[in-house]
Parts: sequence; C-alpha cells; structure tokens
Amino acid sequence: MTGPGCSGRKHTPITSKKQRGLFGAELARRRAGKKGVMSGITTKELESHLHESKGKKLPARKKKRRVLNG
Repeated sequence: MTGPGCSGRKHTPITSKKQRGLFGAELARRRAGKKGVMSGITTKELESHLHESKGKKLPARKKKRRVLNG
C-alpha cells in the first residue's frame, strides 16, 4: 500500500514518539533552510507522516521482536 505522499514507495507510518520527534526535527531543519539529515524523504512526505500521527497515542519506543530459533 502506498500513501498519498510516498511517491510510489511502500508507506510506513510513524510507530513511536521517538520516531515522531526525529521526523519533526528533520522538518524543522528543512523549514529553517538548513541541510536535512534524511535525504530519502521529501518535505511533503515528512508533513504527511507527521499529520497522520498527530493525536495518536504512541509508545515511547517500539519494542523489538524476538526471533525464536526453533
């Protein structure tokens, strides 16, 4: 599934508060006219992701899945 601003790539939503903070900081850097750290995502995509996650209750950090060797 692709999102409205993800230009053909698979859409991955923001999954934690930490990730939301990183996306917000990147958007603020770009709006200030500085060079961004995330080169693979456009400003429009950043805004789209942040708009989607607004108002959602997200965990502080996403838990890693444990792989069981069986």
